[in-house]
Amino acid sequence: MTGPADPKKESTVLLARLAVRHGMLDQASVDRVLEFRRRRGSVLPLGELLLQLGHITREQFDRLMALHRAARESREEAKRFGEMVVSRGLAAPELVGACLKEQAELAARGIFKNLGELLVERGAITPDQVKGLLGEQDRAIAYCPQCGEKYNVLRPWLGDVRCPSDGAYLTEADRDSSVGVAATLEGGGPAAGSPVGMEIGGCRILELIAKGSMGSVYKAKHEGLNRYVAVKLLPSVSRNPDLVKRLLFEARAVAKVEHPNIVQVYDVGFQRGYFFIVMQLLRGQTLEERLEESGALDLKTALEITRDVAQGLGAAHARGVIHRDIKPTNIVLAEDGRARLTDFGLAQDVEDPEEQLGLIVGTPYYMSPEQWLGHKADERSDLYSLGVILYQMATGRRPFQSDSIADLMHQHLKVAPPSPKAHDPTLPDGFCAIVKKLMAKPPAKRYADAAALLVDVERVLRGEDPEAMREFGAFVRCGFCETFNPVTERRCKVCGEPIHVGGGPLEIALRPDEFKCPGCGGLNRKDARACSGCRKPFCVRCRRRLAVLRGYCERCMTHVRRR
Repeated sequence: MTGPADPKKESTVLLARLAVRHGMLDQASVDRVLEFRRRRGSVLPLGELLLQLGHITREQFDRLMALHRAARESREEAKRFGEMVVSRGLAAPELVGACLKEQAELAARGIFKNLGELLVERGAITPDQVKGLLGEQDRAIAYCPQCGEKYNVLRPWLGDVRCPSDGAYLTEADRDSSVGVAATLEGGGPAAGSPVGMEIGGCRILELIAKGSMGSVYKAKHEGLNRYVAVKLLPSVSRNPDLVKRLLFEARAVAKVEHPNIVQVYDVGFQRGYFFIVMQLLRGQTLEERLEESGALDLKTALEITRDVAQGLGAAHARGVIHRDIKPTNIVLAEDGRARLTDFGLAQDVEDPEEQLGLIVGTPYYMSPEQWLGHKADERSDLYSLGVILYQMATGRRPFQSDSIADLMHQHLKVAPPSPKAHDPTLPDGFCAIVKKLMAKPPAKRYADAAALLVDVERVLRGEDPEAMREFGAFVRCGFCETFNPVTERRCKVCGEPIHVGGGPLEIALRPDEFKCPGCGGLNRKDARACSGCRKPFCVRCRRRLAVLRGYCERCMTHVRRR
């Protein structure tokens, strides 16, 4: 049973989302300010802190505060409507819950209906009762005389609100009209230069959803499909032809893959000065937003999200599409309970002859070592990024943290991440072995494909040990030859002697071919010439002890013939 949510934390999270959604600053800048605020222990509200640090202007600050107030009021209005329906005995709580579940399932298919409309369809309440409840909230249903779309608006604003589609003033609907509405509107019309109100690709653009480096995403209504969709737009005036190429490639890449764990693409083209992609509109929250709200997730939830994403990746990889930008903001947790992969803007086609090598592509916190080096990515690169996300979901923090890009690169290339058990000792060894295999530095040590990962995920969900335990689990030292062997082995793989697991405590190692430096205790790979920690050279003969004279250790010196 979770405790009550912290109102101040909820307010901060909401402000951060609004700032990113409306293009005031990017997610990375918000993350840095939030980390700065946490380290300094500042009690200053996030909006004022952004203003003082110069991230937003006074005009943007005022707009952000207005959006914040409107968003909080919208949440409260929805909550009050549901409470009013139940408190007046118009519908049982179970029926309201069933309608909410149906609403989530419809939203997953791009069909959006409000709670009142669903209750009317089930015969629980009448349209007049819905309008009566709206009247108690000082709201009314207004319609556009040109396109016929209906919206919820505050009653005092009737006559001042314009339709987002065509800019016409809205008029109060008749009492015998239906209750289905497209959205809840504030006063005023579309901003100057905004595509809101245009019809592009057979879709009427309604409102901005998100803004990023690869274009802006809008909510729209597709006239032919008669459903709400998401439309990604890139103006033709963009002076970067690579962005246009990326946008069109994204559409082709996603269109090649039809899978329930990948957002669907309906259309792509150019019209009215915009390159556009028409996509499935998902209602829910991103994994990044979920992690901001709740921190670490429980093990079962983390593995189920990983399973959904891995299934989507498996379908994409089978079609030759490598995502290359797997991160929490590109994973949407839809209201139907399924995780979906989005934003293939940086995807790579393994059969594309024009793909340039040497380019560093991805998001620094989640990039694989080969991406940092500018090498060509493959299926295992996406699985490395998924391993970073799985680590973050289970522990509530990323495995590598730094404000320096160079330091992040060094950590991803050279540093082994702390075991997830260091943050949560209750995590099973099998889960930690999966994370270690996903985040192995050499691609050859990772899972060969998403299917192999799914087998291990299912094993852990059933309470069994995964195959990764054989290579990345606990190891026991052979009492005869001192070789590390997986705890699942009965005989030493070198000398063949029986391994007595119960005879003493297990010694944990990252791999059986690693050893500790006698000087600093740092882990080193077999045949290393010098310690990666203290940089002291190893003996040229045994490669395990530190050299003291002419490249040899004290023990090996007795085997060297004097010259």
